[in-house]
Amino acid sequence: MTTGGKRPYAVIAFGDLNVDLVLSGIREAPKFGGEVLAEKLGMHAGGSTANAATCCAQLGMPTVLVTNIGDDSFGDFLLQEMERYGVLTTHILRHTTLNTGITVSLSMRDDRAFVTHLGTIDSLAAEDATEELLEQADHLHVGGYYLQSRLRPDLPAVFRRAHELGLTTSLDTGFDPSEQWDGGLMEALGEIDVFFPNETEAAGITGHAEPQQALEALADRCRVVALKVGMEGSMATADGEVYFAPGLKVNVADTTGCGDAFDAGFLHEWLAGKHVEDCLRLGNACGALIATAPGNAAHLLANQGAQALLSRQ
Repeated sequence: MTTGGKRPYAVIAFGDLNVDLVLSGIREAPKFGGEVLAEKLGMHAGGSTANAATCCAQLGMPTVLVTNIGDDSFGDFLLQEMERYGVLTTHILRHTTLNTGITVSLSMRDDRAFVTHLGTIDSLAAEDATEELLEQADHLHVGGYYLQSRLRPDLPAVFRRAHELGLTTSLDTGFDPSEQWDGGLMEALGEIDVFFPNETEAAGITGHAEPQQALEALADRCRVVALKVGMEGSMATADGEVYFAPGLKVNVADTTGCGDAFDAGFLHEWLAGKHVEDCLRLGNACGALIATAPGNAAHLLANQGAQALLSRQ
């Protein structure tokens, strides 16, 4: 999909920003009453939307993040991190009554689990996506759908308005803590150009555990569905066709944020009018490269790092 390219921003990232406290190198999941050890500890900027925003910025796409954080030390840290990654922070607002959201990520070699305090994560509203802002960008990306109950009911209207103003749209729901897998999602998908579920999310949303069946069930809901299937790679349906791109082999340190990096890589190619298979390949490369370091490692995508990894494999 090629956009006009004359607007100041390539991407508006609209959604969650929080602190990620990452405990990695865990050999098994902890049980209540027990204890496990983590080899490494790190504190990073996190949140599905913010992760995608930092990756988009490091891939060279001018990106503005619209979100809320607390007026606390965690909020100060997040502002510094977004600026360090080159994300425009003029639309990051400070709350005086809510704490900055925080997620504790328990990361094993092939999987991860999260514990989240919502705080400001659930404070964003539809009116924060102003017409003045939308008119300045080519694309609107929303992440962390299931964590934002205040935003969800009005999100279809936000996407419709974005389309009216000439933007394309994308959505990454993330995991649903309630495991109900709805919350108005079906209506929102009708306004989406690119939908970015992983295999667990797609199974919950469609009731189909097999990725191919889940992909087919979602195919009629929005223009493009790009389904992430972990280390196996990714697959997509577009214009009635199904495409697959295998995963890349890397030494995995932490899988946190890999799906968000995939989103950014896919959008980088899609907004440039590349074929869906090219979008999948760069998405896979971005996700794989992010997996080689703990936490938000978007800096690895700078200077065409993902493209270099793709060319080597």
